[in-house]
Amino acid sequence: MSNPNEVPQPQQPDAQPPQPGNVPPAGYQPPQGYQPPQGYQPPQAYQPPAQPGQPMPGYGVPAGPNNAPPAGLGYAAPARNAFGLDFNNIAQRLRDTTGVPQQLTISYWLWIAAAALGVVASIVNIFTIQSAFGELLIGAGIAGLVFSLVFAAFYVFIAIRLKEGARWARLVLSILGGLAAIALLFQLMTLNVNFIGSAAAVAAAVLMWLPESQKHFV
Repeated sequence: MSNPNEVPQPQQPDAQPPQPGNVPPAGYQPPQGYQPPQGYQPPQAYQPPAQPGQPMPGYGVPAGPNNAPPAGLGYAAPARNAFGLDFNNIAQRLRDTTGVPQQLTISYWLWIAAAALGVVASIVNIFTIQSAFGELLIGAGIAGLVFSLVFAAFYVFIAIRLKEGARWARLVLSILGGLAAIALLFQLMTLNVNFIGSAAAVAAAVLMWLPESQKHFV
């Protein structure tokens, strides 16, 4: 026969249901004088899972790249990642190199020189074509001059954005510098006078990647 003392007693209305694991029931107080084991950490409060697209609680959101223009410029420049086509203060943006590292300043003016030399070379080609072929191919020379003017304006604008710390402008000019290096080889072999502008572009591309210039794009 079973012992009457072993018969389970009915649960009291105010009693707490058994808790899973080692978590004490709500309202539990340890005995007076009880000391927890050394190194014991009480369980942390439950944190609900983050919503989709939100970071987990306690985790920082990594900061993106700095989009502000470089500090120390002599005028208010557009953000680094912006295209920055603004003609309101274009004259100041063209000539002011305040706050720009020396190596990058030299690179900037070399890009401007390369653009100007391209236009000069196109003008020289018009007179060369006229003296060699008369009026027969003068239209091709004028078309080349128009193209060189458009390309020079593009060069100058990208160079301005380079001076203002735009990382995308440095990448674009790096590609143009690589093309200028290829053109320089052919121009030297054919004794083409345009090699001067190509050499200026190659030198400018190298200078804008030197350590002192790198600080302007951080």
